[in-house]
Amino acid sequence: MRRIWILSGALLAAWAAGPSHAAVDLLQRLTEKGIITDQEKQELQKEQDVKSSHKTGSFSWMTADERFRLELYGYGQVRYTFDDKDDKVNNSNFSVQRARLGARGYAFTKDLKYQLFLNIYSGDQQDVQLFDYFLDYTPFPEFGVMAGQYKVPYAVQWNISAASLQFVERTTVDGNFRFDRDTGVNVHGKLFSMLSYDVGVYNGEGTNKNNPNDKHLWVGRLMLEPLGKYPFHESDNGISKKPLLLLVAGAGFDDDVASHTRSNLNGRLASTALGKSDVMQYDGFLGFKWMGASVHSEYYWRKIDPTNDAKKEETAIGFYAQGGYFLWQDKVEAAVRYEFFDPNDDVSENLRQEYGVGLNYFFAAHRNKVQADFFRVNTQQGNTDSTDDNRFRVQYTLAF
Repeated sequence: MRRIWILSGALLAAWAAGPSHAAVDLLQRLTEKGIITDQEKQELQKEQDVKSSHKTGSFSWMTADERFRLELYGYGQVRYTFDDKDDKVNNSNFSVQRARLGARGYAFTKDLKYQLFLNIYSGDQQDVQLFDYFLDYTPFPEFGVMAGQYKVPYAVQWNISAASLQFVERTTVDGNFRFDRDTGVNVHGKLFSMLSYDVGVYNGEGTNKNNPNDKHLWVGRLMLEPLGKYPFHESDNGISKKPLLLLVAGAGFDDDVASHTRSNLNGRLASTALGKSDVMQYDGFLGFKWMGASVHSEYYWRKIDPTNDAKKEETAIGFYAQGGYFLWQDKVEAAVRYEFFDPNDDVSENLRQEYGVGLNYFFAAHRNKVQADFFRVNTQQGNTDSTDDNRFRVQYTLAF
């Protein structure tokens, strides 16, 4: 009977205090007032099956013994785009660019993490697609094993969430070089508190695809943070009090990849082009943040080596550099970007370049923001005249 009165008192206190006070705080108050003993407090805490929270900005639940945790998160982006084409019809379009929902947490032990992430398509493609599902067991900071489908740890901008970008969208050059989401196994860890490594093997087929043969994609990456932990998002929203530096080097080898895979190879593996090929890639990244200023740059190199000896190998290169600075507090940021992509350095007059500026307003960092950018896109077309297109975009992002 005494326990019933204690629980009733706790519920009454919760109603009076409001939903923002956790039950554990109420039990502490009851103990301090002498209504219950320390032993009764401990017994009641054990009887709390699940604790809910919204302290980190997302919704989470955790068992009283802290052996299981579930967090719901997601984000959506609404975009307007106007394309002023040099030699084609102009386009004006509103779109739900992204609508994504995920669940993550740990089970049985904090060392065993999981993540499930879904993408909801709209517009011409209406579908729900599995993006991520993986398990990550990390018993030691220096060693962990991840298995499932997720973003291949290679190109840096691709591995930054689309909700955490400095511009409305990633660079075009990133889309031509990155390894997509893939299914495989990755060994990872952090050494000397500043050096992280990833070594993995994957199907090499991309998102939600099985491997049709016994060939694989092999990837390795090193990340160095010599001045302290580097926030893995673009823009210096935290207005860093000290300089922060991130250096990354990656390499990947896709063995005997066929034409239906690797959509980011700009069509070069089609049967009418190079056909089945071995693909070798390298990636280098530099990031810097300090006092509201940020600079990011990334260099890409790729060689496509056809298995058909009658066809010549191709080497592609790409690069982007962008920077931003907060003009007012941590709310208003201006940014600039330049990028180029050369799909075959043995062919002249085939370079694509983009020059752009952006302006961002952050209501709550990357979780609630409005972005606008304008780009001039120059595309060389062999001996014919090049085209100069203009692109204007506005986007609102809401993440939870």
